[in-house]
Amino acid sequence: MKAYPWVLFLVMFMGALARASERPNVLFILSDDHSYPYLSCYGDGNVRTPCIDKLAAEGIKFRRFFTAAPQCVPSRASYLSGRSPVAARITRFSSPLPRDVITFPEVLKKEAGYYVGVVGRIYHLDGSAKGDDELGKFLEVGGFKTFKDRFDVVQTGSDPVAVEQATAFLEGRPKDKPFCLWVNFSDPHHPWTAPASYRPDPASLKLPAHVPDLPGVREQYADYCGEVNRVDETTGKVLAVLDKLGLAKDTLVIFAGDNGQALPHGKGSLYDPGCNVPCVVRWPGVVAP
Repeated sequence: MKAYPWVLFLVMFMGALARASERPNVLFILSDDHSYPYLSCYGDGNVRTPCIDKLAAEGIKFRRFFTAAPQCVPSRASYLSGRSPVAARITRFSSPLPRDVITFPEVLKKEAGYYVGVVGRIYHLDGSAKGDDELGKFLEVGGFKTFKDRFDVVQTGSDPVAVEQATAFLEGRPKDKPFCLWVNFSDPHHPWTAPASYRPDPASLKLPAHVPDLPGVREQYADYCGEVNRVDETTGKVLAVLDKLGLAKDTLVIFAGDNGQALPHGKGSLYDPGCNVPCVVRWPGVVAP
């Protein structure tokens, strides 16, 4: 189905929560460099994604969902603010989000009493380049880092660590407040390191029409699909915590990609594989399967 009316609805929803008498929890899960149609619920036979497929079966999946930019930081800035990367003044990799750009988590926190957190791969949107401690210190001392002023909890880490951080957030949240948690996974971002158990047989893959059918190309797509399979499993672990704590029925869950794959016509380009990403929404009692 067309994504635009629903995207508009979700953006309006985030602001409307500040005035709502019943405030659902919000869980936003973002995969990295994840192009459409790399979920098996979209009919893609190259991947196995049972956890996200189940989420889609209980909600709605979008086929024409496009990000605002084909690169991580500008796209994430738009997700957070509802503004274009140019309007948010985020047009390059690893830029701190300007302090005067309002984000939906801080609106939920300040105007609707939400407990808000962000975990996982988010260092580059708060102005830090991975491994560059000096830059991070400079931005911290200069007051350019803003996430700690926007969220109650800010934690970075690898995907397994992000699951632990999300679990701790959900278990330790104030029970008298609704929550908004943004979970950021690195998979399927390059380098592709998923173990062989996640990786499909390169010979079995159906390659996109725009790439040459060569052994090396098949190897790279197999590596990529292996990481998609792994991020499905990782996502399932967070959803299992939600179920265990009895929170699923009161939680709006959004799963999406930040931009497209690091493969031909993907990340960094305006071709569909660069901006067309998966998006699945489950909202019990509101979004009909």
